[in-house]
Amino acid sequence: MHEQEKIALRKALRRQRAQLTREQVVAASEAVARQILACDAFRKAKSVMGFLAFGKELGVDAVLTAALAMGKTVAVPHIVSATSFVPVRLQNMQDFDLDRYGIRTVCPPLEELAPEGLDLVLVPGVAFGKDGSRMGMGAGYYDRFLPQAKQAVTMGVAYDCLMQESLPCDEHDVKMQCLVSESGIITLAPL
Repeated sequence: MHEQEKIALRKALRRQRAQLTREQVVAASEAVARQILACDAFRKAKSVMGFLAFGKELGVDAVLTAALAMGKTVAVPHIVSATSFVPVRLQNMQDFDLDRYGIRTVCPPLEELAPEGLDLVLVPGVAFGKDGSRMGMGAGYYDRFLPQAKQAVTMGVAYDCLMQESLPCDEHDVKMQCLVSESGIITLAPL
């Protein structure tokens, strides 16, 4: 697939996501959180990296809140450049700044965590393929980051309605080991 087609597909999928109502986003986020909290990959993980959802992204705040309450180490991305982020420790769900993109981010002082120490990484995306392929926002943040999180189970956080059979992939695109959506968890690679 040519870059133009990929850009057009990302636009179409983002448009589809933008049409979801606030109620649909909240309901889907609650259903996804229930699936994650019930799964082995989460229960066994001592350290979990999530994300602070923005716009119509599926929210995993309930998962982050539960992980903190269970005494797990919790990380979220902290953007350091136009193409990279580092995982930083999340202490609570109250103290946030907004970053350059208007996304919630942890207030300083920041405690950076080692990517290779993470057990589970919840990965946002515009859409996912049932083969583990992912379409992000196009900046490549996660494709650069995930290879560093060598121990982690990578779990794409997907809307059922945006799930595709597969998505166009470049050689640097990282496939997910499992996908979670409102209707359940699909395991694609040995965990």
